[in-house]
Amino acid sequence: MIVANPYANSTLVMSHSPGFWGHPTASDWCESNYDKSHYIAEFFNSLSSLSMILVGLAGMYLHSSFEKRFLLTFGSIVIVGIGSIAFHGTLLFPLQMLDEVPMVYSILSLAYCCVENKPYRRYGVWFPISIALYGLLTTLIMLFAGPDNHLLEFIVFQSSFTFMVLIVMSHIIKIYGNLRDTSIKRLWATTGIMGVVAYAYWNIDFRMCGFVQNLPFGIWNPQFHAWWHVGASLCSYMVCLLVCYDRAQNLGRDPKIEWKAGLLPYVVAQSVPSIKSKYN
Repeated sequence: MIVANPYANSTLVMSHSPGFWGHPTASDWCESNYDKSHYIAEFFNSLSSLSMILVGLAGMYLHSSFEKRFLLTFGSIVIVGIGSIAFHGTLLFPLQMLDEVPMVYSILSLAYCCVENKPYRRYGVWFPISIALYGLLTTLIMLFAGPDNHLLEFIVFQSSFTFMVLIVMSHIIKIYGNLRDTSIKRLWATTGIMGVVAYAYWNIDFRMCGFVQNLPFGIWNPQFHAWWHVGASLCSYMVCLLVCYDRAQNLGRDPKIEWKAGLLPYVVAQSVPSIKSKYN
């Protein structure tokens, strides 16, 4: 998972001679290009993107008995991970779009789950149609900007994604306020802290690359963007899980949090035939 950096350049990013994929046409990051492999532009950023695929697949498997909306949301994290690997591995603009565009639709899917969390449809059919059109408009503008106008693409992506994140966060705050189970509230708090730390890593890599590349005492690049991938992956999984918990609770399914191998939390909910949602 990435956020485009239109300002990265050779004075900040210690890029070696072009590797297998040639000169970057997409946003470049602080990791030295082709440092570990002739075939992988950003090795650690590509490797860390596997975490998105793993948590997405785990979410789909562990919550396969839930509504299709959650399979779609967890599945979208997998697609983002595949796109992130392709983008960071090649630094080519078309594959950057394979990363960023799925991110937009992933947050739109999560927003739908947050807003339509009752047993009844709150806003009618216009709501999913509207967010789909919103995603399509954002996609078209990003593609129109192309590799020659990274600043426009960056602004459109950032503003669109941030706007939807704020919508999700506003609903998460409401959900959190209604929780009574202290263990679930602790999971929410842990998720929030994880997100803040991961975002701090992203900002250090984005805004302080020159400093990171010149750390004293021979310290190597700590690969903050790669750690952002890991933190954002876990945070995305946890947010989806807790929204899934809230939905099951609203449907009267008596949800509980259990742990797979004592490491990965997931939601277990009872089947209640008398209380079913009329839509996904």
